[in-house]
Amino acid sequence: MSASSEARRPADDVAERTVVLPKHLHARPAGQVVQAAARHPETTIDLLAGTRRANARSVLAVMGLGAVTGDPVRVTATGPDATAVADEICSILETPETDG
Repeated sequence: MSASSEARRPADDVAERTVVLPKHLHARPAGQVVQAAARHPETTIDLLAGTRRANARSVLAVMGLGAVTGDPVRVTATGPDATAVADEICSILETPETDG
């Protein structure tokens, strides 16, 4: 098997979504994104806000995006369950926090 065929298996799927943040991306939603990523260990998940890119498995990297209300955030997932994880992370990012 060649290196290129190992890097991209036929079972891998790619999903890309863009969400506009209803609230700043702070610690709680960043932690929820990281927890969602942890449930999908065979999927690579990246977030892009402006020119900054973050691995969704790192809470510090996700918070380091500096994304604020109204910013578009692109979620890119590659792996066997890319569509499901991209949808799950977008759902987290789209849900405005309520106090309480």
